[in-house]
Amino acid sequence: MLPCYKSITYKEQEDLTLRPRLQGGRSSEQGDQDQLKELHSAGNLTVLATDPLLHQDPVQLDFHFRLTPQTSAHWHGLLCDHRLFLDIPYRALDQGSRESLTATLEYVEEKTNVDSVLVNFQNNRNDRGALLRAFSYMGFEVVRPDHPALPPWNNVIFMVYPLERDLSHLPSEPP
Repeated sequence: MLPCYKSITYKEQEDLTLRPRLQGGRSSEQGDQDQLKELHSAGNLTVLATDPLLHQDPVQLDFHFRLTPQTSAHWHGLLCDHRLFLDIPYRALDQGSRESLTATLEYVEEKTNVDSVLVNFQNNRNDRGALLRAFSYMGFEVVRPDHPALPPWNNVIFMVYPLERDLSHLPSEPP
């Protein structure tokens, strides 16, 4: 098992396919929301995190996108080894969820050092075909279940969105 996943457990929630939970006193079933700190807020997007993004430990990230004054879309994720794993919430194909995912991807690309975003959902979801089509259309690709970068979860489909990084800001080495 990859070192990134040894401190992670997963618990199915009513509105989520998979919800990352960190062990070792960092997050718990009840005190989860209390430990999240606001990391970023601009426009309709607010990003909450369990820890600053300054170290190598896995960090839980929650992306809240305000749709109306009364409603919002939520994407729950885990940042680990330059990869962001996002749960696909139920009703992910609603217009608001698509807008929130776009805002989330823009934030991740502009404000983090993430190389790829992986979305995941349970294989037995009724909307599996629609999710595969919609995320493929957005540029995500299915990842084979035995890929070494994936955690060892059963009955879960992962799709990856590789982020293209502009490396022109890095100094070039002399020939």
